[in-house]
Amino acid sequence: MNEEVEPLPEPLSRAEERPCAYHPGRLTYVSCSTCGKPLCPDCMVFSAVSIKCRDCARMPRSARVTLKQGRLLRAVLAGLGAGTAVGFAYYFILGTIGFFFFFFFVAAGIGYVVGEAVARASGHFRGLQTAVVAVLSTAWAFFIPPVIAGFVSFGVSWNVVVFSLSGRGVINWVVMAFAAYLAWSRNR
Repeated sequence: MNEEVEPLPEPLSRAEERPCAYHPGRLTYVSCSTCGKPLCPDCMVFSAVSIKCRDCARMPRSARVTLKQGRLLRAVLAGLGAGTAVGFAYYFILGTIGFFFFFFFVAAGIGYVVGEAVARASGHFRGLQTAVVAVLSTAWAFFIPPVIAGFVSFGVSWNVVVFSLSGRGVINWVVMAFAAYLAWSRNR
């Protein structure tokens, strides 16, 4: 029963309050974990491991996450494919049932579906590139079915052209803008 008792550690010395390296008028107890510069709350950069100054927290270009060309191409193809599929479904339903108030929600679903397809194809990369792809693919969903229908029927009728300035055309523009916003926000 002769147990050895470890001595108690020395009490920690009190931290010194020092002026911030970037704002000398502000006093702080926090310092950069890499270089030791004192940092006020406005100058702190929270990294995965600790608090750093702006200079030490800058990531090298090789460490930044970027969208690779292959994933961008897959996102474009997925967006156009999903846009084509849901666009034709939208216009088929619109042609058979006609317009009703809840169609705003159905059309807004186009933006969500296209945005989700782009997000998954890009490996859930969120950025300006994927957001633009999602918006353009959503616009594609609203433009391509009437254009193809016009070519198939070898003529353009007022029933095919839904992007006119008539009441139905304006409503379709509003619905398309809302769907594009949903696709944008899903990927930005």
